[in-house]
Amino acid sequence: MIRISKIAALFVGMAGLTVAAVPAFAQDSKFYTGAPRTYLYNPDTEVCFKDTSQYKKDGPYTIGFSNAGLGDSWRVVMLHSLEKAAAEHKDEIKKLIITDAGHDDAKQVADIQDLISRGVDLLIVSANTQQALDPAVSQAMAQGIPVVMVDRRIASDNFVTFVTASDAMMGRLFAQWIAEKLHGKGNVIMLAGQAGSSPSENREKPAREVFAQYPDIKVLETVYSDWSPVKGKQVMQAMIAKYGKSIDAVWSAHGLQTPGSIEAFIEAGYKDGEIPPHTTSDVNGPLQMAIQHKVPMLEVGYPPAMGGTSVEVALQVLHGAPVPCIYTINSQIAVSEGDNTPSIETQLRLTDMVVPDGAPDMLITGGMGPGYDPKTFKIDFPQ
Repeated sequence: MIRISKIAALFVGMAGLTVAAVPAFAQDSKFYTGAPRTYLYNPDTEVCFKDTSQYKKDGPYTIGFSNAGLGDSWRVVMLHSLEKAAAEHKDEIKKLIITDAGHDDAKQVADIQDLISRGVDLLIVSANTQQALDPAVSQAMAQGIPVVMVDRRIASDNFVTFVTASDAMMGRLFAQWIAEKLHGKGNVIMLAGQAGSSPSENREKPAREVFAQYPDIKVLETVYSDWSPVKGKQVMQAMIAKYGKSIDAVWSAHGLQTPGSIEAFIEAGYKDGEIPPHTTSDVNGPLQMAIQHKVPMLEVGYPPAMGGTSVEVALQVLHGAPVPCIYTINSQIAVSEGDNTPSIETQLRLTDMVVPDGAPDMLITGGMGPGYDPKTFKIDFPQ
């Protein structure tokens, strides 16, 4: 592990290591395209980088991708982004072997062991749960196979780098915005993702730290949606039945479950303008619903374009170039009209990001370009 000054790290980013994922329809200056905010606002004077010279080898390469599963639309787009990047690097990638664990820890452990036995030069892993997959990933690293984590990491630091958007930033911004929207007083339901998955846990903990700074903010309950709008609706129906009008805001860990929550309020008889503030990420439907039903909303992107970025970073590792210990890509931040707060001051509005006639499950931060349809997408990547 090495340390590189901020100036040097920013230079590396400008040379191609920093990837900003913005919607394909973004055309004006309101969209943020600079270096990741999490990098620029990092209080450390130095940033952690990994020396990857030990992994340098000549190509073409065989890369394995162990995927936790394809349980939601975000993960489908992330996979397609990864396949697209591999297709764009056919000159360097001989074969990309993809496994799908179906969100089963034991299956993913077996998948990783199989990929190791097939002699891959590098592993890209999106871990189903961070504790259960730690031994398998650590085994790969111990055998000299570099591992690039993407979206979901393991509990330890036994990997080369982790490609992500900032879960901690998302969790804090969501919580800070809610606290300020409620003027420091009110009751919150935390609508989390999948119990044990690193994105959910790494958003929940920072959010609770923010809420704890406001003595009159009370987290009524934390409920899990498994990133599903159907389950999100079910658990929020139970919360509405239990707490009713005392719910002042819903902290949602991602946009996948947010539509279900809003539907639960609508079906409970809440009129337009009465539904409590919600947070969201990436998904078109929540923005459509917030605009239609006048729901105060904060969008902080967690772009599935990080799948493609993980391939780019994997090639950097195999070239022996230093890479950040945590490789953070950009997030767009937008609010509903009139809902900026002192800490969440952004030019972007939901109306700038929404695709009014697009499918509700469309990922507006996918970075796949115009004409992309996840239902029909096919690309000739090295297999």
